[in-house]
Amino acid sequence: MMKWRSILLTGAGLLCLTGCGKEVYIENQRFMVAEGIDFDEDKKLVIYTASPVFSREAKDKYKITSTTAETMRIGKKQLESQINGSFGPGKLQSILIGKKLLQQTNVLPYLDVFFRDPKNEINANMIVVDGPVKEVMYANMRDKGQLGIVIKQLIESTYKGRISVLTTLQKFHQEMMDSAITPSITEMRVEKDDLIISGTTLLHKDGTYATSLNNQESSLLLLLQRNTNNPIPLTFHISPELFHSEEELSYVSFNINKVNVNFKSKFEENHLTIDIQMKIQIDLMERMFTLDMEKQSKQLIQAVEDELKRECQDVIKKAQKHEVAPFGFGIYVRAHNYKNWKKVEGNWPKVLSEATVNVSPHVTIKSTGVSE
Repeated sequence: MMKWRSILLTGAGLLCLTGCGKEVYIENQRFMVAEGIDFDEDKKLVIYTASPVFSREAKDKYKITSTTAETMRIGKKQLESQINGSFGPGKLQSILIGKKLLQQTNVLPYLDVFFRDPKNEINANMIVVDGPVKEVMYANMRDKGQLGIVIKQLIESTYKGRISVLTTLQKFHQEMMDSAITPSITEMRVEKDDLIISGTTLLHKDGTYATSLNNQESSLLLLLQRNTNNPIPLTFHISPELFHSEEELSYVSFNINKVNVNFKSKFEENHLTIDIQMKIQIDLMERMFTLDMEKQSKQLIQAVEDELKRECQDVIKKAQKHEVAPFGFGIYVRAHNYKNWKKVEGNWPKVLSEATVNVSPHVTIKSTGVSE
C-alpha cells in the first residue's frame, strides 16, 4: 500500500511541474553543421555555413548561406538576417579553411570567436580546402546526403584508415600554443563533384601555410607521431632488380600493426641529433611479384626496411625544408632533455630544420596472408 501511495504522490508532483521556458520547434532552428571561411579576390573574409533543413515542405536537405564580413562575429549577425529561424549553437561538426587564406595570413585570429563562446563546439574537425571553399560548400551532394554529415564521415573514415590526420578545433589551438609542435590539418579538394581527402596540410608556427603531404606521406607522419592505434597502410615500389620482377609489378603493400619506438636526442655544440629506433610488426597485404618466402623473406624484409627508412627521412626533410615541426619530436626533447630544451624552445622549428634526424626501422613480418 505504501509503495503505491509513493508512486501516486510522485506522479502528482511531476504533473504539477512547469516547463523551463518556451517550447522550441526544430523546424525553426538552423544548426550549423559545417562552416567555411576563405578570402575572395580582394582579400575579404567570406563565410559559408551549411545547415540541415527540417521542414517537410522543403525540397533540399540542407541550406548553404554565405556573407562577406570583417570578422566571424559580424558575419554571424549578417547570416542570421538571411535565415528563417535562429542559429542553434553547439552542433558544428566541421570547419573548412581555404588554402588561399592560409597562404596570406594566420587563421587563428579568425577562429577566436569559437573559443570565447562556451556554447560553441570546439571538437569540430578542421579541414583545409585545396581550392575555393565555395567549391566544397556547393558540391553536388544529391547522391551522397547532407554536406555536413558527408564531410564528417569522410574525415573520420580516412583517419581511421590512417591515410590522413584528424585535427579538432581544440587540438589545433593546443598545437598553435605549444612551442614543441606545429599544426597539421586534413586537406580536401573537389574532383568532379566528389570530395577527396588529398592528404595533410602543414602550417608554420605563425599559422600560415607551409606545405602539403600526400596520403602516403600522411601515413608516415602518423607513424612518426606514434599514432598507431589503428593499422597504418603503406605501399612501396621495390627496385625490380632485387627480385627480377617487372617494373610495373614491383610493388609490395603491408599494414603496420605494432610499433615500439626508442627516441634519443643529444646536443653537441648547439647541434641537435635525434635517433629514432623503431621495432615494427607488419602484415603483408599484397605482393605483385614472385617470391619464395622461405628462402627470400630476409631479403624482402631488408628491402622494406630500406624503403621505409628512405621515405620517413624524405618526410622529415620536407618538414625541415619548410621549418615546420609536426612530428612532436619537441615533446620528447622537452621531457628528456629539459635543460637544453629551454635554450631552443623559442625557435624549435628552426632548430629542428638544422638537426640531424636518423630513423632506423627494424621490421618483422607477422603474417603473409591465408595462402602463399
